[in-house]
Amino acid sequence: MNTTHLPSIELWWPRLDIPAKRWLLAHEEEPLPPHILAEISALCGVDASGSEETMLTVADRNYIATQMESVD
Repeated sequence: MNTTHLPSIELWWPRLDIPAKRWLLAHEEEPLPPHILAEISALCGVDASGSEETMLTVADRNYIATQMESVD
């Protein structure tokens, strides 16, 4: 399992398209599919793909959870 190929989530999560965000929310503990890795790569200007399965870290999932909370 590989968690090192993704750029910092702060760089790509805010700009990720809505369908990709919905997929990640519904499948947060599964390997990221190639189309989402390709979008992250394009958004960050780096190669986020890898030969191994790439998954969100616990810190990534925590970041996403905080971004989904309402602001009072």
